[in-house]
Amino acid sequence: MLATSLEPSSLPISEIRAPLVAALRDQQRVILTAPTGSGKSTQVPQYILDDGLLGDGQVVVLQPRRLPTRLLAGWVAHQRGGQVGDQVGYQVRLQNVTSPATRIRYVTEGVLLRQFLADPILGGVQAIIFDEFHERHLYGDITLARALALQASQRPDLLIVVMSATLDTEILAAYLDPCAVLRSAGRTYPVTIDHITKPVRDLPIWEVAAEELAELVRAHPEGDALVFMPGAYEISRTVRAVQDTLGNRFIVFPLHGELDPRAQDAAVARYDQRKRSEEHTSEL
Repeated sequence: MLATSLEPSSLPISEIRAPLVAALRDQQRVILTAPTGSGKSTQVPQYILDDGLLGDGQVVVLQPRRLPTRLLAGWVAHQRGGQVGDQVGYQVRLQNVTSPATRIRYVTEGVLLRQFLADPILGGVQAIIFDEFHERHLYGDITLARALALQASQRPDLLIVVMSATLDTEILAAYLDPCAVLRSAGRTYPVTIDHITKPVRDLPIWEVAAEELAELVRAHPEGDALVFMPGAYEISRTVRAVQDTLGNRFIVFPLHGELDPRAQDAAVARYDQRKRSEEHTSEL
């Protein structure tokens, strides 16, 4: 999932590092589209920091969900050889794991909006990255509007990056104009899409998932599996269905934002035995 054995310089997003930095120096507004798995969520904040665009300020990375906010901060801190809360930290509702040394701060959208209310000029923030912007939540839209207004008035030095795997760049570029639009087409791994052809309308979704996993296990004897479900209830039923169907052939973990951090970390850790994680698709 977040972890990878690849060197950061080999990730597909590295191809746009120089154009991104140049565009931010020139225009201060950038739209970036890049496929899932290209490394944009972990690498772009580091490019902005390491290429000297922040001065003494922070880059704040807005995430629409709590779980990726914490996990991304943990992985970037690991990449940089530090601990979460030092140079790289995160902040979600009721939890602030940052320090005066934090330069990269992953936050959920409401956190930055509340910071705007407390400090309208965002003192100490030099760059804002709106990640996964295609998910479009009210807090994110309001925060972007406030950031653009601030940049156009009191903070012309503020850097704004809007990025996603799937964006309608024409509409967004017209709204952010003037801005640069960058695209990265590379993927870390090839992705194929297959659709179930048999009718499943009257079957519980967790039973369908367990049956399809059993088919995949027979076809692919190696590798882990990640299944997305709409809520915690469906996740718990899927865990039981997989355990009943596959027995001890998989270690099965739930994964959603209501779990405590230790349980979340267990779901994304590496194991010698094959692993199956059931993840919430819309945790806010």
